[in-house]
Amino acid sequence: MSSGRSKNSSRAERGPDYVALDLTYRCGLKCPFCFVRNNALLETGRRELGTAALKRIIAGFAGRPRRFYLTGGEPTLRRDLPELVKAVKAGGHRCLITTNAQALTPAAARRLAAAGADELVISLHGAPALHDAAAGVPGAFRRAALAVKAVTSLPAPRPEVTLWCTINRANHAGLPAVLSAMRALGPDHIAFNHLEFVSERDHKATAALFKKLGWPPPAFRPSERLARGIDARKLWAGVLAVKAAAPDARFYPDLDLAGVKAWYDPAARLRKPGLCSGQWNAAWLSPYGELLTCQPLARRISAGGDPLAAWAGPEYAAFRRALKAAGGFFPACARCGREPYQAKPRRRSC
Repeated sequence: MSSGRSKNSSRAERGPDYVALDLTYRCGLKCPFCFVRNNALLETGRRELGTAALKRIIAGFAGRPRRFYLTGGEPTLRRDLPELVKAVKAGGHRCLITTNAQALTPAAARRLAAAGADELVISLHGAPALHDAAAGVPGAFRRAALAVKAVTSLPAPRPEVTLWCTINRANHAGLPAVLSAMRALGPDHIAFNHLEFVSERDHKATAALFKKLGWPPPAFRPSERLARGIDARKLWAGVLAVKAAAPDARFYPDLDLAGVKAWYDPAARLRKPGLCSGQWNAAWLSPYGELLTCQPLARRISAGGDPLAAWAGPEYAAFRRALKAAGGFFPACARCGREPYQAKPRRRSC
């Protein structure tokens, strides 16, 4: 057996530490900064994987404990979500669910807790009027607040609750008010995610690189318009105020003032140090069963019914080599703050 094959074999046996399952790209909200929405990841006419197929995929990652993310889109739109959580937990894994909480009724919360969910990450982007405006749905904040209460009032052991705010044009100058709205609901954790977008320049550079490599064009679109109107100094003042009031609140990524200025300036050339560790320690699957390099790049790797084998196979190995040759990140990765997709992943409760 060649050394290359040995490496792939040992990698398949070890497998990824993180497994992200996009259960659906459907969602009832209309957040303007949503990556799935902006990049039209929902493919009408395609059938999502059924329960049995998803359970087979989950079982395929047996062998050691991993950290599963059940995400989307909005995963609570899947009626089989509790059953999938049970399958994850039966394998000895940790299970985190991301949700907008609109369908997370007290009964639904009890079912997920009984299934063994470890953490619920609930999107909340401001006080009631601000969050409802971002979601494009009246009453969205009220339903999220009721969901938080439904989970936190459950007897122990219960899922942890993280409230997750995406920094955007509408809320960037008022982060302390966002923090106050979050804290009033009594979550276990609070996190802020810097707006993720792809500049025109970085999109063009990545498209040219993909073409040179003989790959299909990137699935994502340039989105620097999302950063227009964000005042970096006002945002930074809010970051400092939040950190002073709530030292345990997390920011992804954790930027200094210079970093904030560069992040929200589409003309700034950003280059991350290191490489995208997610390509070596995580697996991401679409609702249709394809192994993705990650949701942002959405480079599809032939799964052939065995995502773990594809993760350790030659096509993904070629992708990793191309990523290394590009310096560890492609240009379009410059403003991606996702964990564990950073050079030095920070510890988080998932």
